[in-house]
Amino acid sequence: MAVKPIPEGQHSITPYLAINDAAKAIEFYKQAFGAVEMFRLDAPGGRVGHAELKIGDSSLMLGDPCDMEGGLTASQKLNGAGVGLHLYVEDCDKVYAQALAAGGIQLHPLTDQFYGDRSGTLKDPFGNIWFVSTHKEDLTPDQIRARAAKMFGGSKAAS
Repeated sequence: MAVKPIPEGQHSITPYLAINDAAKAIEFYKQAFGAVEMFRLDAPGGRVGHAELKIGDSSLMLGDPCDMEGGLTASQKLNGAGVGLHLYVEDCDKVYAQALAAGGIQLHPLTDQFYGDRSGTLKDPFGNIWFVSTHKEDLTPDQIRARAAKMFGGSKAAS
């Protein structure tokens, strides 16, 4: 059997986060989002060199920041998160509440969005932004543009 260019259970793009105190982040993601730890490679000093989590049907890779050339630095070093993670779940109300109870900070409450999702935004204790959503309506691009124009008081957005 030939080796697949994309490993089983992976998608073409997998987020990789450098997080100060990655071990605590892993525990938060388990509590908040039901993450399952698939693999962890410990580094000297009790740091996480590399870890792979499964959240729903997707993978998330993370580790403590690495100061080596080409290594990832933590988002706090940049004074904020430059990446947001969009998490689709069956029940966003339940998962959003679970994430807040685990220590997440609400940035935008759960709302039925013009593009067909129910979605809320939170920041985890490590500075990363999460969009927790449940897809509620299948809409065409034109329907989304029309709703956006109505909501924002302008003409239809270009495709």
